[in-house]
Amino acid sequence: MNYLLFIVYLIIICWFLMHMPVIRRLGIDPRMVLGLFLLKIMAGIAIGWVSIHIYGHGNDYWDINDEAWIEYQLLINDPALYFKNIFTSDYASGYGGMFGTMDSYWNDLKANILIKIVSVFNLFSRGDYYINSLFFNFIVFFGHVALYKLFIRIFANREKLIIIGCFLLPSTLYFSSGIHKDGLVFLLLSVMIYLIFDALQENKITLKRLLLVILILVLLFLIRHFIFIALVPALLAWIIAAKAKWRPVLVFPAVYLIFSLLLFNIDKVVKQVKPLDIIVAKQTEYLNLPVSNTEIELISLQPSALSFAKNTPEAFNHLLLRPYVWEMPVKSILPISIELVIYQILFLLFIFFHRKKTAGSSNTVLYFLIGFTLSVFLLTGYIVPNLGSIARYRSLYLPLIITPVLCMIAWEKIATILKIRK
Repeated sequence: MNYLLFIVYLIIICWFLMHMPVIRRLGIDPRMVLGLFLLKIMAGIAIGWVSIHIYGHGNDYWDINDEAWIEYQLLINDPALYFKNIFTSDYASGYGGMFGTMDSYWNDLKANILIKIVSVFNLFSRGDYYINSLFFNFIVFFGHVALYKLFIRIFANREKLIIIGCFLLPSTLYFSSGIHKDGLVFLLLSVMIYLIFDALQENKITLKRLLLVILILVLLFLIRHFIFIALVPALLAWIIAAKAKWRPVLVFPAVYLIFSLLLFNIDKVVKQVKPLDIIVAKQTEYLNLPVSNTEIELISLQPSALSFAKNTPEAFNHLLLRPYVWEMPVKSILPISIELVIYQILFLLFIFFHRKKTAGSSNTVLYFLIGFTLSVFLLTGYIVPNLGSIARYRSLYLPLIITPVLCMIAWEKIATILKIRK
């Protein structure tokens, strides 16, 4: 019965998708859009199947679905408690430990927001994981759409390359399609970037758009506060450079320098605020988790500028270069290694064969994307000692840097060289 219900919902959603104005105005062949959406749904089915058949119960994806079923039962039988419990802390510390990983209301809230969303899906799915995945990925698909709308305005006439970067990067497609916070973060981040870009381009900020951006920032802070921390200097530099029409190549380093000085010295002015201690504690909590098959060593952080500086090369190495192709703690990591090598090759091609006159290449949004992505990579590299988790976290931001690289490579020149040599 659930298979039939899945097919019925899929047909309805596909019809609805094809008739949405935002989709019809994309400038992409409707059959292409439908194919991309179905690929997203297939990725959601694949990650659900793999997680339950390879890892069994006890994985995040199915646990969220199970918890959502409990919340659904609560919605039916005790709606007052259903709407109240998300604001209730059962811990002795109450609402303390905002940046904690264990026994923290705020840490639980990250998952509870998603659990509440999926519990509403259960009104139609009867708790079926794959139907919930269908609903979930219908929503997350608009994160890919938002990125496409962003990049098509920067790189005209590069539609196919933008489609590859925004919709088809393997690890992004896979990890953002599971019922997990990753997909929600990807959606929120993509929509927020497009909204700010659109506002700056039009030089018009409406109340509706402003409130939506604020709401997204609040949700990102609640779901993954380290993303919010990485966003602050990047957004500030972007807005300053765009509004003041200053050179972003000067604005971004200046803003990041000031932000770094504040980060490392703010506790000397306000003793209660110790951001370095928070990052160190986060690394310690990760290191104290059960050892996984893809565990890697991390240099222990200390709350000092010198310690963070020493750890920076290791952090970037983990996010930009690992897992190495020869590094296979488990066989499932090999596709991720191969994908990463392809991206590294793309960066080399960009260095040697970049387009000299690229429409929008000087746009401040590109500096924002680079600055923000590298900041997130750095924070993740500081604290996460697990190649599998690193690959998952990294996947959400790959479209932000791979898409511009794809569009800024002089593919025509490469094709000409290959023809000559041939």
